[in-house]
Amino acid sequence: IAAAHFEDGAPTASRRGFLAATGSVAGDRGRAANYLYGSTKAGLDVYLQGLRQRLYRQHVSVSTIKPGPIDTAMTFGLEKLPLLASPQHAAKDIYRGIRRGQDIIYTPFPWRIILPMVKLIPEMIWKRMDM
Repeated sequence: IAAAHFEDGAPTASRRGFLAATGSVAGDRGRAANYLYGSTKAGLDVYLQGLRQRLYRQHVSVSTIKPGPIDTAMTFGLEKLPLLASPQHAAKDIYRGIRRGQDIIYTPFPWRIILPMVKLIPEMIWKRMDM
């Protein structure tokens, strides 16, 4: 419904803007510990890729927000959370990414470097790793 607002049938003034949705770094690679959660985020990622292509000619940016762990009530008491970010830090990263029209917004920034490297690990090795 939101995408239709930006499409050709909409008034010219409505055909610019942005859409953003929150995925997760968990959607970049399946892990035994959270593959159900990660698979929903991976599905959202592919959906947004298609939507990004659909709305590109309308000058609408579609951003996929991929936060790592954020220091909130949801993560309270969990151990081994690498790169735990404050909500304020994540909000600043997200705001900046949307303003820049970034397709994918990782927060905090190191995930933008780490996840592409993790994706390069061959499946035959990945399945043996204890992650």
